[in-house]
Amino acid sequence: MEDEFAYLEDLNDKRTEEFIKEENERTKKELAKKADEVYPHVLDNFKKPTVRQIFAFDDERAAVLIYGEKRLVMIGDNEIYSAQGDEVITEIWKVRGTKQLGVSIGKKGSDVTRTLILTEEGKIWKDLGELSYQPFYYNNELCYVKSYRDGAPPDGGEYPTERVFCGNDIVYGKELKPGELISVDSFGETLTLTKMKGWRYSELYIGESFDKLKKADEGEVIEVIDYKGGLVYLKNDSVVMGNIVIRFDHPVNSVAGGDGFVAASVIKDYSTPIQFYDFQGRKIGEEPHDHIIMMDGKGTTLFVLETSFTYSSKVTKRRVVNGVGAEEKLIEMEKEEVSVTDIYVKGDVLLHGYLVYKTLSPKAVIVLGYGGFRVSLLPTFPKGLKVLLDEGYALLVTNLRGGYENGEEWHKAGMLLNKKNVFRDFEQFLRVVKAMGGKTVAFGGSNGGLLVGAVLNETPHLIDCAVISHPVLDMLRYHKMYVGKYWLEEYGDPDDPKFRDYLLSYSPYHNLRKGLPKTFVHTGINDDRVHPAHALKYVARSRKIGNDVLLLVNDSGHSLSDPETEAREYSYVIAFIEECAK
Repeated sequence: MEDEFAYLEDLNDKRTEEFIKEENERTKKELAKKADEVYPHVLDNFKKPTVRQIFAFDDERAAVLIYGEKRLVMIGDNEIYSAQGDEVITEIWKVRGTKQLGVSIGKKGSDVTRTLILTEEGKIWKDLGELSYQPFYYNNELCYVKSYRDGAPPDGGEYPTERVFCGNDIVYGKELKPGELISVDSFGETLTLTKMKGWRYSELYIGESFDKLKKADEGEVIEVIDYKGGLVYLKNDSVVMGNIVIRFDHPVNSVAGGDGFVAASVIKDYSTPIQFYDFQGRKIGEEPHDHIIMMDGKGTTLFVLETSFTYSSKVTKRRVVNGVGAEEKLIEMEKEEVSVTDIYVKGDVLLHGYLVYKTLSPKAVIVLGYGGFRVSLLPTFPKGLKVLLDEGYALLVTNLRGGYENGEEWHKAGMLLNKKNVFRDFEQFLRVVKAMGGKTVAFGGSNGGLLVGAVLNETPHLIDCAVISHPVLDMLRYHKMYVGKYWLEEYGDPDDPKFRDYLLSYSPYHNLRKGLPKTFVHTGINDDRVHPAHALKYVARSRKIGNDVLLLVNDSGHSLSDPETEAREYSYVIAFIEECAK
């Protein structure tokens, strides 16, 4: 079918530039006054420091990435690197067996990053170049993975794809198919490589060189943990250690290993306790936690990063020797007084959500959903929406099929030809709020934007206002824009008759209807994951049929940005919600 708005996929087309300019002017005319009013409060929230990532640098110190007014990397108590000017730090990497670490940086408003190798003192030892990740040493040579998102690699082949470089040479990757991801590491003379097809199926390889890698295992959700005289790895909800297999009764959220112990954070009753085991598979302890973001072990020490609805981040460590030692708090940041209630809804399955609030009579309930790619929505500090909680709104965080809150079967129940289950789950929560007389603000980003867009078309009467952020909306062309081929295993291939009609039946762009609730759509012109055209085309078609829809296109990417850019974006979201829901 002919698409009259196809030109919006070309960001260099003069018509596209004019469309973005006109839409931004329209949105700013309606929302700028309120956005400017709330911006200082939102910016203050984003400037407050939050720990985003950790790993064990040694058995005494963690390497820590901190976001806030300053974005910096620390080892223990020492600041070794901070973002300068319009630079943004996006990720830190362990370089196993060395006193070095990797730091990925980019420019404000862009998703293109480069990885620097730093010494323990913070000196730049090497720049690996753009879109480089996962640094490691093999045969005393520095190696890394490089991504090719919008062009073929030097050895040819389709893209998006990845290659492994050692020095200046490609040593692995030509056999990769578009959309396959790899994770590589080395343990002395042993290499491990995990090839991932989508977000659920993996092949694990091990060997002494890249040309001698042999398949060690395959299946769902494989992640290498450590090498302790043999490979230690996660496979679905079990940890495999040679002939010993630790099988968990709940979905595994994250795993770390150390000398003689394995620590697994599992998802149990929608929180994440840590269970400890020795290398004989015997359980040696358990700790309750709200939401473990990540863990890492070194020697007998385990470092833990966690968050909650009531604090933004906490870093702790404990010794694990014949049992679990007392927790030592290293960092705790930004506390918040909110009430949290578990909500259970019975549809064709039992659903769970978290209601977060400061008042029992909220102005409206912001219903947040995602439902895909094994992403679990667990207790997380609501930094971006904190202003709305302060102003008397409530937040309902929904655990939908397609996530991992109840394991891989829960994920499968919301992917491919089961995707509409996610929309039905979200609708159940909206019905609960409406039945209690509340106003609903449907909110979702990326895959969550697809969710909100689809539910808007199906049940507009359940939604008073909608916010669609950096969304996937054209389900017939998503795989032809930027890195969409990575999502084929999740959504299905639009070029395959098996999936095409199903994708078309719920594609938010193709099923737009007249009379939808007021909607705010925002995206970033530099988003290189979800093409901005999803948002542009959707708004163009929605307005043509007479819907009340606003579009804001920022100079941002898909991922993390600087506090000012994040605050500006959220200021418009908040301004829209306040104007729409009043």
